[in-house]
Amino acid sequence: MDKDRIVAGLDVHKDTIYLCVMDNTEAVIFAKVYGTLTPDLELMCSEMVSHGVTEAAMESTSTYWVPVWNALCESMSLKLVNPYFIKQLPGRKSDVKDAQWIAECLLKNLIRGSFVPDKTVQDMRKYNRRIFDLNEDLTYNSNKQDAALQRCGFRLSNYVSRVNGKSYQKCVRAIITGITDPEELVKLIHGKTLRKYGRNIIKDAVTGDFHQADICLLKQYAELIGVIERQIEECRNALIAMCQEHFPKQFKRLQSIPG
Repeated sequence: MDKDRIVAGLDVHKDTIYLCVMDNTEAVIFAKVYGTLTPDLELMCSEMVSHGVTEAAMESTSTYWVPVWNALCESMSLKLVNPYFIKQLPGRKSDVKDAQWIAECLLKNLIRGSFVPDKTVQDMRKYNRRIFDLNEDLTYNSNKQDAALQRCGFRLSNYVSRVNGKSYQKCVRAIITGITDPEELVKLIHGKTLRKYGRNIIKDAVTGDFHQADICLLKQYAELIGVIERQIEECRNALIAMCQEHFPKQFKRLQSIPG
């Protein structure tokens, strides 16, 4: 064991961080409880550095660890530890605080850190998660829009594969502008659908009883869907730009994969 080694254990919660600094003899040389606001994190980093900390390990639930990691990563080596793994390590006394136990395990090289990507990949993941969430929102609101149309007797979704497809959305835009005549709406349907089911059936499917309240709500759904689609496109473009900048070779290979 390095005789000059000084490590720290951090138990990160939503509003508080418990810190324990330990030297190579397993003596606690500094312990303190901090808040989680940015000035608190800056003070904690400064005091850890002043006590000679070069390694730190932390356990945390949710994403509370992220700002702590960002505050410390430039000043010392860090490990993010799964709380379940820490609890399974043998030898812990019941009166030992979590932060102290983390520091002791780190000092004895018993801790294996979880994978934490660099800041570039973290930012790419943010876009990816946002796209996932937006797609869920898009599906939810598209289904709500279809439910509103179904209540009016508009049954086109029974005959098309997607409620956000071109024919369907053309009809929605027409209805919003006041065009509810089935003869006009059926003209907006793709020829393939008309040939598959017959023009008369599709005409009956787009025949509905639309009140002003229905049109108002359909307009709101359409506007919301449009915002979501624009945000998805913005996130995708930003993600593609990052891929091209930081991982050009890998991105080029991905584009060569069919599908």
